[in-house]
Amino acid sequence: MQRRKQQIIMIVIIGVLGALLILFSVKVLWKQWGFKNYVNNAYGFSMKYPASWNYKENVDGAAVVFFAPPENALDIFAENVNVVVQNLSAKRMSLKQYTDIAIDQMKAVFGDNLEILQSEPMSLSGEFGYKFVFIGKGPQGNFKFWCSWTMKDKNAYQVTYAALFPQYDKYIGQVEGMVKSFRVRR
Repeated sequence: MQRRKQQIIMIVIIGVLGALLILFSVKVLWKQWGFKNYVNNAYGFSMKYPASWNYKENVDGAAVVFFAPPENALDIFAENVNVVVQNLSAKRMSLKQYTDIAIDQMKAVFGDNLEILQSEPMSLSGEFGYKFVFIGKGPQGNFKFWCSWTMKDKNAYQVTYAALFPQYDKYIGQVEGMVKSFRVRR
């Protein structure tokens, strides 16, 4: 009888410790993989971003740039997702025309150092859009980019993920969540 009580107490203790371990793990994962809402009323879009990331608005022509947290003190490049909104009311164009111009600009910037990995139509914010994934080779290393864009009303919305080539896959799950959550609110 005494032995049975000891076994039950031991099972309860192990169960409580297991539950605490699970709760702690969920909290850590939520901080790492959980998402916060971002709304930009000025440009009319919203999206979710990882809770562990930071953001800055109106940076070098981007409406917003979301930055992955540094991995350590030697991490010199913050993987990031940025959103650029372009007003096209002065020059009306189709998605195909915009896509051709965007890809031509990337080819002009990287020249022979551009390696196209993916170039295909996709849906962004429930609209017809385009996805362009490429490697840009440079003297400081190789960068991998995922650019997605769509057009709505008089604006083009471009969401771009930039990462050092070896780090690209580390954040791709979070970036896919960001891109899927992107919504034009106008």
